[in-house]
Amino acid sequence: MKRRGSASGVLAICIVLAIALAGWARQVEGQDVGQQETPGAGSAPSPLEPREVQVVLFMADLVSIDGPNQSFYADVFLAASWQDPELAADTDEPRMFDLEDIWHPTLLIVNERGASAKLPDVARVGPDGSVVYVQRFNGTFATSMDLRRFPLDRQSLRVWIVALRTGLVPVRLTPNPTVANLLAESLTISDWSILGATLGEREYTATPTGQGLSGVALGVEVKRQANYYIIQVLIPLAAIVMMAWSVFWIPTSVTPTRVGVVVTTMLTLIAYRFMLANHVPRLPYLTRLDWFMLGATMLVVLTLFSMAGTSYLIGRDEEAVVKKIDRVGRVAYPLVFAVYSLVVWLR
Repeated sequence: MKRRGSASGVLAICIVLAIALAGWARQVEGQDVGQQETPGAGSAPSPLEPREVQVVLFMADLVSIDGPNQSFYADVFLAASWQDPELAADTDEPRMFDLEDIWHPTLLIVNERGASAKLPDVARVGPDGSVVYVQRFNGTFATSMDLRRFPLDRQSLRVWIVALRTGLVPVRLTPNPTVANLLAESLTISDWSILGATLGEREYTATPTGQGLSGVALGVEVKRQANYYIIQVLIPLAAIVMMAWSVFWIPTSVTPTRVGVVVTTMLTLIAYRFMLANHVPRLPYLTRLDWFMLGATMLVVLTLFSMAGTSYLIGRDEEAVVKKIDRVGRVAYPLVFAVYSLVVWLR
């Protein structure tokens, strides 16, 4: 009886210990599962560090700048480089990989309007895992231009590239500090002067409430060469305006000739204005050339009204008053035109 009681006591103790160990194991397992399912409990996990990609944009050629369409046509080279330790290998020779076979940033030129890639999507990988990707883009790029000073304006042409968010690891684009030359020695464009180029970080936001994308922009400063417009536009325009001035030197006895000269000048000025409309965009503001044209047109219109008034006075035998008007017009007309021109072009 004593042995049977001792055995029953040992069995009871074992059962109690087994139940306690099972409960402790469930508690520990529950804590582990809870920590995995609720990462916000306790200390928050550290965010992923962005992978840095160094970018260089090189303008190999600038063909044309289209003011009316707010765009320019250029040939641009893109070079992107980054480190990928997984591609490191014990070899002295660089290796070539298709871009789709390795990790690479998804790059997008946000202001291209018809530019296309000309080179194959191939990356060069060094023994240390350094990756270099080079691409050439040729075509049209959009840019915002301020033409208020046309044709004495300066513009900033921009090629803007960003990295799209396509994976878990964010990408940060930075300019490559080892490359200083961003422009070719000679460019095709002839009616603009190249002032310089800069390469800097520029974040891109697609929507006002959206998250910005890391980007790099190449800015090229250009200045319009005004010699063409001075010779081909402004000097002929000034000659047309001065045609109306000649009526103050025509004798009052040939009134139809005086009126005919002013009317012809007015029609020529209107036709010239329509011809110039193809060289500047339709803007919500006036350029310097528009202000010059507007002042010239108003001056010719005032001369036309003056000739109509003198014709009326001649019919009433007021030739003395007409001659006085002519003397004032011979001095005031070119003086007003010169002062107005200086205000428009030198302000």
